[in-house]
Amino acid sequence: MAINEMSGLIPVTALYVGLHALLAVVLANFVLYARLRTGKVPAWQPDAALRVQANFIENVPIALLLLLVLEIQGASQLLLHGFGLSLFVLRLLHAYGLGTYPGANYPRLIGAQGTFVLIAVMAIGCLGSAL
Repeated sequence: MAINEMSGLIPVTALYVGLHALLAVVLANFVLYARLRTGKVPAWQPDAALRVQANFIENVPIALLLLLVLEIQGASQLLLHGFGLSLFVLRLLHAYGLGTYPGANYPRLIGAQGTFVLIAVMAIGCLGSAL
């Protein structure tokens, strides 16, 4: 199958990969900002910014891969958008909570734990579609 014949086959995943890639760029720039402005940001923030970015890189690729598999397997677009949008909101919550407040807080907790639950739900969906 030629590339032009495949165009548009995974529009939902393409949308959320693009959104998350832009968020990855923002998070990477926040790490740079926090490192370069050490005298202008709280002492805890550079490490927190790095942790936000690292957690994003640890969890988002597997979530997007699961989204892709579900789309290829024929999951409904409404369900796929629900998963993709949920992932995006959860990652924003996590970044906001960890990057803005020192220590434990609800946005950070909801963002992290919500991401884990979402990954588990999508993984079960992939297993179900394979069996």
